[in-house]
Amino acid sequence: MAAFAFAHPRDLLTCDIIQKYESVKESNATTRKKKRWCEGLEQNIKQIYPNRKLILVGSSTTSFAIEGCDVDLALIRTESQTFYDFESGLQILSRIRGALNSRPSLNTELISSAVVPILKLKDRSEGLEGDISVDVQNAIFNTYLQKCYGTMDPRVAPLVTTIKYWAQVSGITGALYHKLSGFAIVLLVIYYLQRGCSPPVLPSLQKLNPAHFTTSSSASSTAEKLTSDSLPAVVTSYNSTNTATLGDLLVGFFSFYCDFDWHQVLSVRLAGPRRVPSDKKWTRPYIRIEDPFDQKNVTRAVYMFPQFSDIKRAFKTAKGKLAYGSCRLHEIL
Repeated sequence: MAAFAFAHPRDLLTCDIIQKYESVKESNATTRKKKRWCEGLEQNIKQIYPNRKLILVGSSTTSFAIEGCDVDLALIRTESQTFYDFESGLQILSRIRGALNSRPSLNTELISSAVVPILKLKDRSEGLEGDISVDVQNAIFNTYLQKCYGTMDPRVAPLVTTIKYWAQVSGITGALYHKLSGFAIVLLVIYYLQRGCSPPVLPSLQKLNPAHFTTSSSASSTAEKLTSDSLPAVVTSYNSTNTATLGDLLVGFFSFYCDFDWHQVLSVRLAGPRRVPSDKKWTRPYIRIEDPFDQKNVTRAVYMFPQFSDIKRAFKTAKGKLAYGSCRLHEIL
């Protein structure tokens, strides 16, 4: 029997990416389970904070989640909460910890030494782990923005998820270890799809519709958009003229960052670079990625040269292994 002839030299790689995405992405059942868990925890919290909402944020909401990833939860004020809450985030988390004692299968740990205090959770009966932060509105805005980017083109979610998986396998993730956070990797992929592809696969949503993607909106109203699956026309009606396959885009991603000038700031907000501010949180790190909303450096932890070298080496190795037409995904995993 004659072998099937693929029309494009990287069709095999494209098929590999789709298969890997389907095998590692978070299942719909797991996402539903996380949402139910969030709702249950919220009921406990509302006993002491009736005017607050617990929102599932991060990759489980954006469509970029890998099966087994932790649950990120953000506690925010509702629109009806008109008075100012004088409790600190740490005090609120301490009270929440007490309220959650009614769940015998739930272990909690208050991390007060972090820049943003969090309450870590481990539910033995549900098999879920996660953390709660308080009034970190940026998490709401960024989750909504990423969800919109993931919806705009069917290639985005498979590409982001596959590259996140590759980064984990390559050992270049973990801000605690002065490497890349999952959020940083997502921004790297989106920036590449804006700046490294011709024509672009993605635009800058904040430039196309600044009034919609802004912190002027409350976190509560943005959370409503997240939970109601409300997406603006600029997202739902978007069509990229770029026809590259997933295989082409993956190869292009590694080529783009192998030749990248890291002495600049990557801005998804601008879909282009910006100057490096004089602040040491920008000048000290070797990688500079702007948060699309608070405009701080997402990769400020990457200030150790050995870790930066490891990251660059991982990109270079992947590029080399994918340099020929019949390359396969398993060669970089």
